[in-house]
Amino acid sequence: MEALDYLMKPLEPERLQTTLRRVRERLAAHAAPMTQEQLKSALSVLSDASAGREKRPKRILVPNGSKDIFVAVDEIEWIEADSYYSCLHVGTKRYMLRETIKQLAATLDPATFIRVHRSAIVNINYVREILREGQNDGWVVLANGQRLKMSKPGWQSLLAVSRS
Repeated sequence: MEALDYLMKPLEPERLQTTLRRVRERLAAHAAPMTQEQLKSALSVLSDASAGREKRPKRILVPNGSKDIFVAVDEIEWIEADSYYSCLHVGTKRYMLRETIKQLAATLDPATFIRVHRSAIVNINYVREILREGQNDGWVVLANGQRLKMSKPGWQSLLAVSRS
């Protein structure tokens, strides 16, 4: 940074005020680009966060023999883990997807799809009731009557979503 002024003794109050004003202006000029960069950075973070919400799929493409089928995400009642596959339960139909339940859970909306057990994810829009058995175990009953095993963390996740 270079010098803005050169003051000599005895100091004249008017000259000191003028120099201090120039120093403040120079500091403000240097701070403005930093403030703009901070604002751009904050806006970038916010837009990335909102973009993440928009990236949730509305349909999933499921290979089925010689054809591929589009399955609407909001029609999926529950998802079952099957080794390196996931079984999507849509009404009376089942679709196998070559994706682990963990990978699938990461792409679905966590406000709608809750992992109630290490081997099951439910769409909360299809949950009819919760049956508790002691402190750690229980069942989720879906609208179609299907009963799914529920773990303690799964129960806590369901409670957290129902409260929000």
